[in-house]
Amino acid sequence: MFKELKNYINNRISLAKYDLVDSLSSMLASGIYVLILSVFTLFLLLLGSLALGFILGNYFNDTGLGFLSVTGIHLCIMVLCILFKKNIKLFLTNIAVENAMEAMNNQDDEENEE
Repeated sequence: MFKELKNYINNRISLAKYDLVDSLSSMLASGIYVLILSVFTLFLLLLGSLALGFILGNYFNDTGLGFLSVTGIHLCIMVLCILFKKNIKLFLTNIAVENAMEAMNNQDDEENEE
């Protein structure tokens, strides 16, 4: 009887470890996906800013003024981000919690199917 209880406890501990590994790997995969998406977004932003700088430079007949305009646009976006810091943090926190809850629900669904 005690041996069966010991085996049961060991199996529950192993199951908890596997569940933890499953949840962590799912969160890590989501984090890596967001990182890859962020890198491509930054490249897009960089190249788009360069292109816009040259386009505005041709429009103003002064390349420096074109890039200064792009810098002004980025400054305005940065000021907006600072002003709406709490809303942005709340939005990002909600996304993170939703992803974590979805990973946990997927894990529970897999356990129920077995």
